[in-house]
Amino acid sequence: MNNLVFLDDLRLERQSPVSLGEQLRSELRAAILDGRLHAGSRMPSSRALAQSLIIARNVVIAVYEDMIAEGYFETRPGVGTFVNDVVKHSASCTPVADCFPGARRAQALLHDAKGWLQSDASRILEPGIPALDLFPMKRWSRCFTTAFSRFGCAALNCEDPQGIIELRQMIAGHIGPSRGVACSADQIVIVSSLRQALHVLFHYFLDEGEPVLIENPCLPEIPVIAKIQKVEAVPLPVSAEGADITAVGSMGAAARLAVVTASHQYPLGVQMGPAKKAALLNWATQTGGYIIEDDYDGEFWMTSDAPKSLYSQADDGRVIYVNSFSKTLFPSLRISYMVVPEAMAQQIAHLKAIYDPHPSALAQFTLAEFIGSGAYSAHLREMRTAYRERNGLLRHALQDTMRARMEISAGQYGLHLCAALAPEFDDTEVAAQMQAQNFGVKALSSYYIAPPQSRANGIVMGYAGWAGPALREAVAALDKVCR
Repeated sequence: MNNLVFLDDLRLERQSPVSLGEQLRSELRAAILDGRLHAGSRMPSSRALAQSLIIARNVVIAVYEDMIAEGYFETRPGVGTFVNDVVKHSASCTPVADCFPGARRAQALLHDAKGWLQSDASRILEPGIPALDLFPMKRWSRCFTTAFSRFGCAALNCEDPQGIIELRQMIAGHIGPSRGVACSADQIVIVSSLRQALHVLFHYFLDEGEPVLIENPCLPEIPVIAKIQKVEAVPLPVSAEGADITAVGSMGAAARLAVVTASHQYPLGVQMGPAKKAALLNWATQTGGYIIEDDYDGEFWMTSDAPKSLYSQADDGRVIYVNSFSKTLFPSLRISYMVVPEAMAQQIAHLKAIYDPHPSALAQFTLAEFIGSGAYSAHLREMRTAYRERNGLLRHALQDTMRARMEISAGQYGLHLCAALAPEFDDTEVAAQMQAQNFGVKALSSYYIAPPQSRANGIVMGYAGWAGPALREAVAALDKVCR
């Protein structure tokens, strides 16, 4: 896209002995050479610029012709006049010898952030990427138009920091039958992401230095958020049956908060068993603690029966349910939500507003229309079918190609697969080589916040966002790396 520039800073001195044309020519040259006018920018028409500067149009035409002859401008027939992209501006930012490197706490966080790659659908096997190629764009566009027509100026305004009531009502109506989360709209707080939810909840429940139980392994951002909030991240070991509260010991009794992915653990892909769920719920009841349940891809099960959410099995209001439309729809939507006890909802919403008032009201209204029209449920059903196919395709391709070098446990679903690598292959090196080829494979060992009892050596692969040819291409590349 070419940006049409507005030359509001041009000033011509009418009393100067230098002609208006020469002044304009000098101003334009200077603007290009010092970087204020960027290469490729579309210039105003000669008529528009003459009217803006209150000068004769033929003066502007003559200046444009001179700038074209000198190589500063180029014309594109039927389109307009543009700053020539071969012109390089001479001004540059002079390096400051003692450039401030950031405070110590910034440096500590930057160290933790090294190696993080922003999720990108261009990297095949990137975990957490939904099927953007199958998103119903036309249906979403119709919902956008309908929402804008229905709500008008309200869609342009900043609404309740808890989130617009129409969206909260739609969410409550959906997750009741879908995930067994019986709640009212008054219990729901709209946030931009899991990260924001954790920032707010850590701040609400914990004082500095207090412990929070975090699954080990886990999403790398979670212990970093704990560090930012100045609370102590205590590893909560994960077995084949999910997070094991009995393995925490005395730290469990002292903790007030635990963060788990019960339905589909990230990154191991295991489902929390009944005994582990019962123990965790009993911990919350006995200690007065709370459980944050991240159900990020719980909508995408592979079997005939949907896994029950932890929230649906709690009877004392000690589970806070968090989910994200970034995973079920598309990442740039930036709308997630949490279900909290009603007595806490307004306080948590006000605390959240300190970080950010709320995601776009227009996006919220559009999403409410999308859910209310039935399009959301239809999309989820279609994605379950698509993800089942893509899961099977990737699994079979890996088993056929790398049977002796990799092991994939059964029962994994959702948006990613976790596979154990044979000991002769180092997961960090495998992931680095794949990432160098622009594949999104992650090393399982990088997800641990404390050393596991036995060395973790595996890879985490997203499959939901790509069709068969791309997945087979990635498997072929992985096969070459693991030789």
